[in-house]
Amino acid sequence: MFLNEFQEGIVDQAVQFNNELNPVLFDGNRLNTTVRYKLLLIAQNFARFIDIPKLNLKDITISGSNAAYTYTKHSDLDLHLIVDIPSAAEFHLKPLFDAKKNQYNYNHDIKIKGIDVELYVQSSKEKHISAGIYSVLDDHWIKEPGLVRANINDNDVEQKVENYLNKIKLALKTKDYDKANSVKSEISKLRKAGLETTGEFGVENIAFKVLRTQGWIDKLRQHIYDLEDQNLSLKERK
Repeated sequence: MFLNEFQEGIVDQAVQFNNELNPVLFDGNRLNTTVRYKLLLIAQNFARFIDIPKLNLKDITISGSNAAYTYTKHSDLDLHLIVDIPSAAEFHLKPLFDAKKNQYNYNHDIKIKGIDVELYVQSSKEKHISAGIYSVLDDHWIKEPGLVRANINDNDVEQKVENYLNKIKLALKTKDYDKANSVKSEISKLRKAGLETTGEFGVENIAFKVLRTQGWIDKLRQHIYDLEDQNLSLKERK
């Protein structure tokens, strides 16, 4: 019996197969000019927030469901700053970029015509798996998506969602930062491994999308932030 937190058709909440690119963002197969300029402005603001003198910016891209035919009303817009990270500095800069990204997304609630914008910093050497990748900077497709259909086994997705959700619920109950953070890291690694082996429509990625749509991923992130704050705080003596 599937968990009662979810309604029927959970896969449809995470993935739909449309016959056109999102008309809110695209004019045919080209990014809407007004949308493009606003995304460039957002990227510029994010770059200033990162505040690194030599960011080595190579491109600004969008990807994910809203750069393909699989968007839903719950899909956000992934905006990536593609940067060239020197190998010698990667060990130090990658965690810094991740921290800056998390802080910026946490502090800001930016929307493009009602669609949430999520900012990322991506190494130019990093392989990024997505059905579509569009260069906002140069206004052209890097990887143009195709009209695809995929057979997704709902039962397999439901089992994977239940597996992940049980881990998240245990993490939300713990007061141990390391344990909660390890659950987040584990789910992220499983999703990444699934993307690399079975692609965008693999069970792991769809399950992650379902949990993100339902708000469970944000709940886990917020819980980890709260535990980190507690660890850094010193209580007053009564």
